[in-house]
Amino acid sequence: MTSRHNRRMFRHHRRRRTTLLSVLAIIVAGCAQTVADWTPAATTNDLDVKWVTHEHSVSFNSSASALSKQEARSLDRFLGEIDLRPSDRLFVDVGPKSGVVVKDNRVAIINEQLRHYVPDAEALVITGEKGTDRNVRLIVGRYVVVPPNCPDLSKPSATNPGNFNDSNFGCATQRNLGLMLANPGDLLRGRTLGPADGESLSRSFRAYRAGAVINPETPKLD
Repeated sequence: MTSRHNRRMFRHHRRRRTTLLSVLAIIVAGCAQTVADWTPAATTNDLDVKWVTHEHSVSFNSSASALSKQEARSLDRFLGEIDLRPSDRLFVDVGPKSGVVVKDNRVAIINEQLRHYVPDAEALVITGEKGTDRNVRLIVGRYVVVPPNCPDLSKPSATNPGNFNDSNFGCATQRNLGLMLANPGDLLRGRTLGPADGESLSRSFRAYRAGAVINPETPKLD
């Protein structure tokens, strides 16, 4: 009797263990499926700002009194192709010389040509390794922005248990901003603020607080 009872108890406990193991297996499988579905948060669609330069060699005769017609046309073609902009940074490499920047009539001639495209253009004279006694090198530097490629559907959106941003989140906004920028360098560093009149600004605040500013009446709709 005792032996038969023990066998029944053993079979009962074994069924309970089997049931428990099955439940645990289902739970683990469910957790494993959740982990499999999880992916790290998508990277933001940032704008990529790069510094690029365009260079053009300008030849002068010994007197350096003016550009030849051929050199003037070549310089005009170069400036037109790169679409010279007010935000561009301009340099003229006049060659190594003594390492000291001195007045160079050739730079003034190039500046005159640059001002046909940008009225207040002024190239900075540098003594580098690209200029010679008969040739100077015009260097035009600018920041360019590479917008994200939209739409960005690299991350599957079927399941998102971690509630992470979709890979396409904000892509169009960033791209539109990049296309509208006049000077992409502003994304790296803001421009220096101009002069401001704090006294004049404070007077407008005082007038508003004193009720001296009368708001226009709201038009009535018929």
